[in-house]
Amino acid sequence: MNNLAQFGYTDLVTCFGEAAICLPENISSSGVSTDTRTLQPGALFVALRGENFDAHTLLTEATVKGAVLLIVDAGLITSDTINGVPLIRVESTLHALGTLAWYHRQRFSIPILAIAGSAGKTSTKELAAHVLNAQYHVLKTHANHNNQIGTPLTLLQLTDQHTAAVIEIGTNEPGEIEILCAMVRPTHGLITQIGKEHLEKLIDLDGVEKEETTLFEFLIDTGGTMLINLNDVRIAAWVERHGGRGLSFGINTHADISASVSFTQELNPIIHVVHERASLRSVMKTTGYAAAMNAVAAIAVGAVFELTATQIKQALESYMPEQNSEYGRMKVERSERFTLLNDTYNANPDSMNSALKTLQLFPAVHRVAVLGDMRELGTASEQEHTDCLNQAADVADTIITLGTEFAKASQNINHPIHCFGTHNQCADFITANIPDGSCILVKGSRGLTMEKVVSALKGR
Repeated sequence: MNNLAQFGYTDLVTCFGEAAICLPENISSSGVSTDTRTLQPGALFVALRGENFDAHTLLTEATVKGAVLLIVDAGLITSDTINGVPLIRVESTLHALGTLAWYHRQRFSIPILAIAGSAGKTSTKELAAHVLNAQYHVLKTHANHNNQIGTPLTLLQLTDQHTAAVIEIGTNEPGEIEILCAMVRPTHGLITQIGKEHLEKLIDLDGVEKEETTLFEFLIDTGGTMLINLNDVRIAAWVERHGGRGLSFGINTHADISASVSFTQELNPIIHVVHERASLRSVMKTTGYAAAMNAVAAIAVGAVFELTATQIKQALESYMPEQNSEYGRMKVERSERFTLLNDTYNANPDSMNSALKTLQLFPAVHRVAVLGDMRELGTASEQEHTDCLNQAADVADTIITLGTEFAKASQNINHPIHCFGTHNQCADFITANIPDGSCILVKGSRGLTMEKVVSALKGR
């Protein structure tokens, strides 16, 4: 994620105050790097620390590769230079990276859309950026790099060529959205939904709501524009209580952008919208319920950014979901015997619910749900896994699980559940017992690497 963000003496003193005053007044860097493997000569190197790494061990390597300035943890490094390269010593190099990004972002007076929410952020971001590219030169977050490292590295890629940006912001504990909003300073914001995510630290739905709606609080305080999902009861109620300026959207609602949705036989959404800014009918290449909501959100983004209905329609219909990654976001794939709904990217209770609804719609002689554990649900884990299995029992003819949480929850329901400990065991059972022509949903949290089940089935 290389960039060419430039920082001189005055810039650095503005960012870091006294810590930068002793730098040479002719200091000049081009590019901010956190990775010596991709560091380019002339760059500023920020030595980040994590649970499993510490870039302070790579400072000499950074100087050899041409770094002209090093930002380090003041508690670890006491010298003024390394190999003659000057240092800025700070309390937190992670915070310093965010400060550089905050400063760089303020150089650009362009609209920036921030996308938050419990599920669907990355897919909505990709589709919204694709729509905006019809009229703007858009910088977007790469993949799901939405945390306090990925977000600043994205912002540092801003150049004079960009006329808009779509930035995904994520959280797994209270206060992260506030930090990222202060850094990104969005002019527009969209919350995909408020659901059960990261409950180990956010505790419950009230905690999730408080964290995610920090984005809308920022926009209200700064006069920005909210994009409001009226299909989400908590989002709709929050906006009703707090007000603010924005455009609402939803499926079969009284929203500003209200859509009706049907599906092709392959479950590609057909979106119908009648609105003064975006009246259209569009057949998507994506699949399932969640894809339909993503499309309606992207239509609202296009409308508020003043694209024409024709531009929005053409962008929606030309959008191809990512097909090259090992794991997918509701990709329809085929093996010799089965149709596979590859939704292995990640999972929480709400995205599981949406995926099972899609499985229920898919025409098949036999439906199978292969479900991997959902992570970071805290004390709610057993109940959420039990609820998921109860929903799956109403949808699927066969339920297969991987992981200890689903195995524990299977004891709570009166329905046959096939629990396994490895990906190959899941695939072996399917190969031996599931009839040809079946539709198989595969989904689980990222740590379960459920794409391995898909790969095993496609290889047989």
